[in-house]
Amino acid sequence: MKQDVYTLLCERDMGMALVTLPRVIGFLGQDQRLIVMDDGSLTEKSASIVKSLSDKVEVIGRKEREDMILSEISGFPHCMKFREEYAPAFKLIDIPILAGKEERTRFCYTDSDIIYLRNCEDYFRRDVNTYLRTDGIKISVKLSKVFFKYKWSIPYKFNSGYFSYDCSGYDLDLIEYFVSRPDVRNVPWVIEQTGWGLVFGASGPFYSPNEDQFVCREQFEGPKPDTLAIHLIANLKGKVDEWANTPQQQEAAATPDFQLSRSVSFFDWAKKSAKRVLPL
Repeated sequence: MKQDVYTLLCERDMGMALVTLPRVIGFLGQDQRLIVMDDGSLTEKSASIVKSLSDKVEVIGRKEREDMILSEISGFPHCMKFREEYAPAFKLIDIPILAGKEERTRFCYTDSDIIYLRNCEDYFRRDVNTYLRTDGIKISVKLSKVFFKYKWSIPYKFNSGYFSYDCSGYDLDLIEYFVSRPDVRNVPWVIEQTGWGLVFGASGPFYSPNEDQFVCREQFEGPKPDTLAIHLIANLKGKVDEWANTPQQQEAAATPDFQLSRSVSFFDWAKKSAKRVLPL
């Protein structure tokens, strides 16, 4: 199922984006767009450079969408406050609201620090909710509270760097409740990721790409023959230029593998808790 692809971009990441986004554009279909959401920091010059990459690219500035988004969340005071305080909130709030107004409510998201080494158009044609697995359970709330206090469902090893989601299931009430809780922001850099994990957990079955084909882990030596994409997390961001020069195979498109995923379980919590108290 073809769908538009969104990314949230800041001025700081322009250099990386000019390496990674052209690869995404290169395997979009005729009726797919790359919609770049400005977090408010992009200069006019940078926005113009991004637009010039392709006629498939649309840049939506913060000022351009502000009145519409504020109207949509006017009844959600905690979302409004969260959005003012935390720029990644645009990914959790603005993007699904805008995507939900399109004729096709399913959309894809990719961070600008993901480099696609092969033509992976199937990643952007999913017809089921799909998320990227990372190398651990990285959320902003204690797992004990996920299970015993809130009774939330969160996909296992959820990472929001890449996903495909049908936002007809998007629930602002859930986001409002989540961001209103004082004990869910223990790790600021994954608050938005945790919010998306809750959205996925409440939306039914979900799938993940093969973890060796679409790599999302902090320790990674470099592309292998079966590597299709890499999320350049942590210190891997410094590898973007080196790995961008990896020879790409010339077949029409790679065929990535996917698997049905699961939610974080009580056993996962027990195992993680045991590691903190037991000797290695």
